[in-house]
Amino acid sequence: MVLLGLLSGPLMGMAQPGTEKLVLVCGQSKVLLVDYQNGKDSVPAVVWSWDAHEAMDLPDEYRTKKFNTMDDCKPIRQGEQLLVSSSGGAIALINRSDKKILFHASVPNAHSIELLPGELIAAAASTAPTGNRIMLFDRRQSGKPIFSDSLYSAHGLVWDDKRKSLFALGLTVLREYKLMMTGQKSLKLVQEWKIPGEGGHDLQPTLDGNYLFLTETNGAWQFDLTKHTFIKIPGFTDAPHTKSVGRDRSGQFVYTVPEKSWWTYHVRFQNPGHALSFPDLEVYKARWFQP
Repeated sequence: MVLLGLLSGPLMGMAQPGTEKLVLVCGQSKVLLVDYQNGKDSVPAVVWSWDAHEAMDLPDEYRTKKFNTMDDCKPIRQGEQLLVSSSGGAIALINRSDKKILFHASVPNAHSIELLPGELIAAAASTAPTGNRIMLFDRRQSGKPIFSDSLYSAHGLVWDDKRKSLFALGLTVLREYKLMMTGQKSLKLVQEWKIPGEGGHDLQPTLDGNYLFLTETNGAWQFDLTKHTFIKIPGFTDAPHTKSVGRDRSGQFVYTVPEKSWWTYHVRFQNPGHALSFPDLEVYKARWFQP
């Protein structure tokens, strides 16, 4: 059971950033926006949702197949738009107010997506015959990549606007790329670090822009963007195979850990602890909605 509590206002379901404690949740063909404070015990209050199966502006193959396994969702442009990726083989940019698809492209085993300057979109293509790479798209053009670079089991992407760098997480390494805008737009690899453990999975920036949270098979880590060092995330009790982890302005963590295969039916919180139940959804990742 999901408690539906749409917000009032000129754009129904459009919570204003900073006025609510909101969480993005993605899994299967759906992306949900949940009001953390107005749920009932473990029952989430869903204030907005998008289901690829209902997105009639997507080609049939994307609508019925490629977006069946949503694995990342990120708010951009003050929450007015969302980036989503699916391991079924696709990425998309969604306008939140009317749910229109502003861009979509085929990406083998897509596991993350990020907006870069100049209307460019980067995607992480994980293990697949034509995957294991970072792909770069121009959203003003067709859905064909304009550049790619090999990265085995590519899983996480973060654009760092302070450093003007794209950070990318693979199976055993974290990389830093610079965006080359002269001539044919491309990415230039400038640094690479071996991560603690292997099976790099989630990559998320901290709000202060000084660190990256990353997860791998055995736990979760914090990468210092100045010192280039890894330590366990302070105050977070991690677990093997953590699929996503983030922290909001209050210091509360949101995270997902598989209960069956790669998915979970709960989104969990720490400091303070809590859990939201999604019995009808195979949840993959959860993100604080902090545009």
